[in-house]
Amino acid sequence: MSHKVVALLLATLVGLLACPAQAQIKQPGAHTDYSVELEPHLTFGWAGGPHHYADEAFGLGLRASIPLFHNGPVTSINNNMAITFGLDWLHFGYDHDVACRDLPGPDCDARDFYANAFWLPVAVQWNFFVHRRISVFGEVGLALVHERWSWGRPCPGAPGTYCDYTGSDTDFAEFIFYPGARFMVSDNVGFTIRIGFPHVTLGASFLL
Repeated sequence: MSHKVVALLLATLVGLLACPAQAQIKQPGAHTDYSVELEPHLTFGWAGGPHHYADEAFGLGLRASIPLFHNGPVTSINNNMAITFGLDWLHFGYDHDVACRDLPGPDCDARDFYANAFWLPVAVQWNFFVHRRISVFGEVGLALVHERWSWGRPCPGAPGTYCDYTGSDTDFAEFIFYPGARFMVSDNVGFTIRIGFPHVTLGASFLL
């Protein structure tokens, strides 16, 4: 996903924030009282591909968000705050230019380049219920990130044969920031888009 697409999605989200939306934001507590939100989603990476791989990636994820209280921390508007956590899996493709720069030679793009990343985010989610069917939110937190990659290279001393080289890396404190919006089709079921760094997600929301 290109940076231009991400910029367009961010502009759309800002437009939603600017809508008057029947002013439900001025009605404290006027939203579904739920104990947990479950959100299976598609994940699209646009920044931060590991090593010799493209920044763009795709995958699947799941979030669970537990409200800390029904209304607040600003008691005069319709809002709540939750702890959100989950798992995202991302699959990265091969970037020819990066690989041939870092692994120069005629076999730089020979075969079998792939990488996978697993993100375990934990963040604070602040929700603002601006409409009976629309809410917007911001998330800030940290994630544990584990990456694994593999590529095929000529085997030492055996011309014409290839060996698989693998590597991995774990980061215990990767910063994450996600603005997003939730569009409900009923009081308990809807769709959620999350646009931020370093991923975009699109999925379903179930308020239980």
